[in-house]
Amino acid sequence: MFKKLGATARLVRIEHALMLMVGVFIGQAVAAGGMPPLGLVFLLALLVPALSEMGSFALNDYTDVDADRANGRADRPLVGGELGMGFALWLSVFCLLASVLVAAAINADALIIALVFNGLAVAYNLWLKGVPALGNMYIAATMAIPFIFGPVALGLPLTPTIWLIASLGFVSGLGREIVKSTEDMEGDRAAGRGKTLPVVVGRDNALAIAAALFIAFMPLAALVFVEGLRLSALSGVFFAAAELGILWVAVYAVFSKEKGALENVRKRSLLFLGLGLASLLLAAFGY
Repeated sequence: MFKKLGATARLVRIEHALMLMVGVFIGQAVAAGGMPPLGLVFLLALLVPALSEMGSFALNDYTDVDADRANGRADRPLVGGELGMGFALWLSVFCLLASVLVAAAINADALIIALVFNGLAVAYNLWLKGVPALGNMYIAATMAIPFIFGPVALGLPLTPTIWLIASLGFVSGLGREIVKSTEDMEGDRAAGRGKTLPVVVGRDNALAIAAALFIAFMPLAALVFVEGLRLSALSGVFFAAAELGILWVAVYAVFSKEKGALENVRKRSLLFLGLGLASLLLAAFGY
């Protein structure tokens, strides 16, 4: 029972779902200038991106099982046989439909966003991931939209600061996805997806692009605190840790030749982005 729950959490990348929920909350807090209005809509708004993400990742592993086998991804529950293919497909359908129904219960704008991104999720998993850069840009957009979706769900204004924070999600997400595509390029070739960005431009060029995006993230993040939010001692510590961590990721991605380097970049970048989210959340409440 617990093993299957753990495998399911890995299938849907539960840590990503939680980060998206935090992104929704940050967007709401920034738009509201503090604690957003609590209530049913607040809770429903947290669920929509999380359910959409879970459904998309379950579908991703379902359609990517051959490439994951070629890449030796024994950590994937479908590759290791921990979960069945049918389970992944039906879980994906359930989560995507549930996110649309929850969004419909919020307002029309929330429903439109859910329909667009769920439609893109299906398109991505069926063919878009093999289109150079476009597939990566879709994933990056999913990391940006929670900051916008949160205020939209509550009927709060989309301030320039929120758009700036959303752009941070896009830039960092694009960098991470290019790294992941580079990590998976051999399996993508074997699975017949020979036109991903790293395959087209080459491993080193793809990693240079990813590093440039991570570097661009740093002044963009600083701009949030120049034009909008204000740093205090606590939020400043998290911000500095995130900035230094992202700098390390950019340098390491380009120059490290050790085995497992790209996996380290992917995992540690998520950690440092989490620290950045913590900094934004603390600053939104004046800490």
